[in-house]
Parts: sequence; structure tokens; C-alpha cells
Amino acid sequence: MSPRTTAITLLAYATLGALFRCLSLSVPVFKVPFLGGAWLGWSLLVALALTGGWLLWRGQAQWHWSPLTLKQFHRFRQIRRGYVSFLILLGLVGVGALDTLIVGKRALVVRYEGKFYFPFVTGVKPGTTFGLKDEAETDYRKLQRQFRESGSSNWVLMPLVPYDPKLDTPEIIEEVVLRDGLAFRASETKPFDGRAYTVFKEKPEQKRQEWVFRHGLRQGEMQGWDASNELVEKATYHQGERTAYSDFTEGKAAALEAQAADKLLTVVYPPSPPSWAHRHFLGTTSMGGDVLAILFGGWQQAVIASILFVTFVFVVGVAAGGLLGYFGGLMDLVGMRLIEIWSVLPFLFIVMIVSSIISPNLFLLVVIISLFSWMGTTIYIRTAALKEKARDYVASARLLGAGTGRVIFKHILPNSIAILVTLAPFEVAAIITSLAALDYLGFGLPPEEPSWGRLLHEGTEDFNYPWIVSSAFVAMTTVLVLVTFVGEAVREAFDPKKFTTYR
Repeated sequence: MSPRTTAITLLAYATLGALFRCLSLSVPVFKVPFLGGAWLGWSLLVALALTGGWLLWRGQAQWHWSPLTLKQFHRFRQIRRGYVSFLILLGLVGVGALDTLIVGKRALVVRYEGKFYFPFVTGVKPGTTFGLKDEAETDYRKLQRQFRESGSSNWVLMPLVPYDPKLDTPEIIEEVVLRDGLAFRASETKPFDGRAYTVFKEKPEQKRQEWVFRHGLRQGEMQGWDASNELVEKATYHQGERTAYSDFTEGKAAALEAQAADKLLTVVYPPSPPSWAHRHFLGTTSMGGDVLAILFGGWQQAVIASILFVTFVFVVGVAAGGLLGYFGGLMDLVGMRLIEIWSVLPFLFIVMIVSSIISPNLFLLVVIISLFSWMGTTIYIRTAALKEKARDYVASARLLGAGTGRVIFKHILPNSIAILVTLAPFEVAAIITSLAALDYLGFGLPPEEPSWGRLLHEGTEDFNYPWIVSSAFVAMTTVLVLVTFVGEAVREAFDPKKFTTYR
């Protein structure tokens, strides 16, 4: 891809992202920069636009790769483990960019009364838009069930995972069936334990009767209500047999039996195990959130955090390391002592203090982590700059009249920053583990934000729900292993000793 094509692509993305944001359209791919907040989104779009404009103004007609760089790329492709891991990571980033096309509580398409609606793009739609009485945002999962039960021509198309990564806690209702005198949940084979109820045919949101079941038999208290939610009867059961009964309506409660629906229902309280019927493919958390949706949202946060972190650390590291390495002397002495002092500051205590004062968003959290992570890159670049400034080509440039700025930015830094390619994958792994660790300890993102660390914390608190901790562990381990494989391959492929002969 030429610099001109790259510049046009960046400018087009920044322009469309800003336009859709101003029009309040949540278009997948273009809304990704705003997942970490409005300020972060606008900052990323401005950075993309400035980069595209600079490439368009100063870029050459074509990229000219040196023979050494082409050899390094070829070597990287030959390292199959790292190259395949790189392709898998690119695919995962692409999936994350699809956003609400895959994971979200808003419908992709709603066909109602001959008209088509696209809520995942247009945003909030009140329930009255689709004939509901609720003025709040439409519950599209509920709307989909109503359309199916009514048998009308209206329909709703939901994403593959119809739950939002942020505090989307739907009530899971499942049917309880009777087999050989015992009650079972429709999705299980062991006798049912818990509460089950019937509802009114004409008023399905109102309970008619509710029983307690133990080992598939009625056990304990039963309660009954009328259509106005007034308690009208009570009973006591033992091993499935009724032992006591009270009618508060003087015999009229029995007449309500004909108004009750035939199905027994139960509310599945979270955390619930994986269920294909309810499309909780990896189960739910103790708050009722879908585990797969939270993993997806956490991956999006990790991608954005990695881009911000690597950019900040490399820009600061290259600038500071280049200056210290080139000028040396007193500046290098003072700079290195300041780096040594800064590197021993208690990072965790500072994050704790900030978290106690404000609730940090993703951008602020990445900035805090970056402030304590730029020193390593600075030291690497300083060492490379010290070595490069002693080369003959730098002395030749000075003799030809090149100024300090030209020597640094045209000669020393371009030959010093190759090491950044090998550092990048390990910096990505560092920010992912740092975010997860802070969220695990409770000093990271706000509770409503999707987080791998919070999933790990919740899963390790109670191992009775293994799908929580296992899902978070597998997701985080897989990504870190892939990043590590890429880092090892890049380090080996870009090792100068592979293609350089020293004399």
C-alpha cells in the first residue's frame, strides 16, 4: 500500500467516524475509537487525521523497503508459529471491530408494520415505536419473543450474542415440566429444586400461584394471587402432598384456576451455566451478565488500550532516549538519575489514590500505567543512539553541514528505532496483564465496564461456577500466548545478526 493510499484511508476513516458520531449513529468499525469514552474517541480520530494529512503532504509516491527489511519480513513469514499467531490476532481485532454486529442488546433489524428499523445503528428507540406501552428503550429480546408468540409478520433479527457487555442483566425464565410425577427444568435431567409459578393467561406478567420444589416434589409453602396481585390463598406441602390450605376469599380462589396458564415457569437466578436455549453460550456472572459478551467487551478495551499504550510509551521513549543518547554529558547524567528515581515510585499506591478520588476511565488508566512504563524504552533508545552517533555516517553528515535536528531525526533515530518492532508485542502483553491485574484488585475500570480481571476475580471467589473463571482464564491466556509467539518471531526475524557479518 502506498503512502497516498494509506493517507486517504486514514483521512476517510477519521472523517466518517466523526460524521457518524455527530449524527449519533453507532456504526460498527467506525464507533470503535469511542468505546473508551468520547474524549478518547475524538483524540484517536484527530491523531488519525493528522497522520493521514502528514502522509499526504510529505509522503513519497511508493514505499521503498530496503533489501534488509525485505529479508526480515521474509524471515518472519518463515517462522510459522509467530506468523500464524499474528494472523489470528489480526482476525480477532477484526472481529472486535464489528462490535454490535456480533454482540449487543439492540436488534440489527426490526420489521414492524411493513417498515424496517436498524436500532444497532440509530440508537435508542422507545417501546412505543413498536406498539409497546413502555416509554423506555425497547427490550428487543422481549419484543422478539412477543412477535414469535403472536405469529404476526413482524420479526426481529438480533446479534449472535444478544446481550450487552455493560451491565445487561436479563431475567432468564425457563419452563418446568412434570415427568413421572417429578418436576424438571426443561434444560436439565435432574429433579428440579427451587421456585416455580404459573401466570394468568390474559396477564402473563402477573403470577397466579407459586410453589417451592425440593427434589422434584412440592415442599413447603404455596401462595396464590388474583389478577390485581392480591394474595388470595396459601397452602403447605410435604413430599408433594398438600397438608394445609387457607382461602382468604371464602371459596372464590378456586374459580381463578381456569384463568391460569398451563405452563410451570421458573426464574433462573444468576450465575447460570452455559445455555444454548437462552444464548448464554458461556453462562452468566453473579450479576446476570453474559460471560461471552463481557469477554468480547474486555477484548475491545484491550485492543484500544494497547494502541494507546504503545503509542505513548514509544513516542516518549524515542524522544527522551534520543535526546539523552545524542547530547550525552550533563543532560544524560541528570536524565538517567531522574529515570532511576521515577522508576522506584510506588505505582500501585498511586493508582489506589487516583481510584479513591475519581473513577478512572480507560484513557486515564492507560495514561497512569504509561507514566510508569516509558523508562525501559527510553533506556533502549538511549543506548542505540549512543552507539549510532559514533558511526562514520553521522560524522560525515556533520561535516556536510547538517544541523542537529537533521542528524537526530534523519540519521540517528531511523537507525535506532528498529528495536521498537521487537519491543511492541511485549508492551502489548504488559498493558493487557496490567489492566487485568488492576481490575482484579478493584482499582481499575468502573464496575459497569467489561473486564477480564473482574471476571477472574469473581470466578476465583467461588469455584462452584467454573464457567466464569475458566472462560476468563482461557481468553486471557490465549491472547497472551499469541502475542508472545508474535514477539518471539519478530525478535528472531529482526535480529541484525541474522543478516550482518561483523569483522
